[in-house]
Amino acid sequence: MKRFKNILLYVGMEENEVALARALKLAIENQATLTVMDVVKPIPHALGMFTNVASSEELQQLVVKDHHEKLQETADLHKNTEVEINVAVAEGDPATEIVKKVIRDGHDLVIKSVNGQTVGKLFGGIARSLLRTCPCPLWLLKPDVNGDFDRILTALDLDASDDVHRNLNHKMIEIGTTLAKMENAELHVVTAWEVWMEQALRRRAGNAEVDAAVAGKEAKVETSMNELLSGFESTTTPVHKHIHQGNSAAVIRSVANDVETDLLVMGTVCRTGAAGLLIGNTAETVLSGVNCSLLALKPDGFISPVQVDDSTT
Repeated sequence: MKRFKNILLYVGMEENEVALARALKLAIENQATLTVMDVVKPIPHALGMFTNVASSEELQQLVVKDHHEKLQETADLHKNTEVEINVAVAEGDPATEIVKKVIRDGHDLVIKSVNGQTVGKLFGGIARSLLRTCPCPLWLLKPDVNGDFDRILTALDLDASDDVHRNLNHKMIEIGTTLAKMENAELHVVTAWEVWMEQALRRRAGNAEVDAAVAGKEAKVETSMNELLSGFESTTTPVHKHIHQGNSAAVIRSVANDVETDLLVMGTVCRTGAAGLLIGNTAETVLSGVNCSLLALKPDGFISPVQVDDSTT
């Protein structure tokens, strides 16, 4: 399917050759528009006091112009790819400006390179903010992952019965299957399950009764996975299923490392509270110990806390 139609690639200061190639490939496959974006942080007002050449405002505009020209040069190198490539440079906080652009222009995918040994070690700054606030799918791409993905892992929450989680599971399988076909990759699906207070129940009710409950729970989860996957069965993209009892974050992280996945597709179901918007504990724990690219999806109806001034163009 042609899911992504309006892709945004944030270049920033990272190495972006791999990210650009990935964005172009997706844009071609989906017949989508691609926007290459950079964000310039404001120049301190005091800096203009140290030069007679230009004020801080004029220096800011010169920097913006220089970044825009460089992005345009990059875009012009790929003008024969039959992809409409736009260039945008904003001023301000990178994560905030990216989300504003997503909201204003209706982007349905953001791609950003990340550096370091694991995505989790980079789970700060721009990446952390985008995972919390970006309303569309976010692809954090490791620049040392070259070429096609060989193994894609989709993490499902089949223990939830509400429509929000069910729709998110469906969306993740849909995207995972599509990408696996496009990349000619193995598709792995993982889910974790637990029996609430199992050890306490064993002490109270005995092993026989709890063993029956455990077996029943496992069978229910397996049935739920099979039902979900039945609509996406394909002879060209077989699905490798991983159903394990245990903590969700630990299971996902373990399977991701065991199968040496190149891309992890998972949901980031956020919660609000006195501390503000926080990414879910499962996602945060998983990201601290995986060594792959990440495609993070928000549930339907997610509203970003980033405010957009309608009067701004």
